[in-house]
Amino acid sequence: MNNSKININAFTLVEVVVSIVIFSIMFISIVWIYIISIDINLKSDINRIMQENLKNVSTKISEDIKKEWIVWISSDTIDNCDFIMWSNNYKVWDKLCTNSWNKYYLSKKHIISGEYLRVSPSECTWINDNCAIAMWPNEPLTNSYVSIKELKFYLSSDYVPKLTMNIVLQPSIKKWVKPDLIKESKIIFQTTISERPF
Repeated sequence: MNNSKININAFTLVEVVVSIVIFSIMFISIVWIYIISIDINLKSDINRIMQENLKNVSTKISEDIKKEWIVWISSDTIDNCDFIMWSNNYKVWDKLCTNSWNKYYLSKKHIISGEYLRVSPSECTWINDNCAIAMWPNEPLTNSYVSIKELKFYLSSDYVPKLTMNIVLQPSIKKWVKPDLIKESKIIFQTTISERPF
């Protein structure tokens, strides 16, 4: 009989456990990096969309004011904008009217008619409220990817009236946007527009 030793190359239990742990750590790290990169890309897209909306709104209102002048700012829910001289130095309201008969205000899309109807600021405060800045008669200036939470116009009655516009906006609730990301991505925007360029 030949009593030669048989060489068996096999992994021990310790080697198998160590390799599984190393593989798990690498897998978790890769998945974590992937999730973080998706969040970063999503935040970047959201920020870009909100900046584009702000640019469109401020450009449209600024061009209208410089071309057609400011008539009045109002809290009136009726669509008329009568010219009224004001006695105080500053007025703060949520509807702007210009000589071109344009009116800018906070609005919400009606479920049945699909029209953008003027709403009070209290109707836009919750995270699920999807409000827009609209221009009368029925033209939204912001798209459905953002929700306007606050819109205020501050009008000075100096020699050349100046309008300061304050907008608070955040991403609107969509399937691909998490509520935490919505709260993190809120933007407060303020700009001043003069009737005459200096």
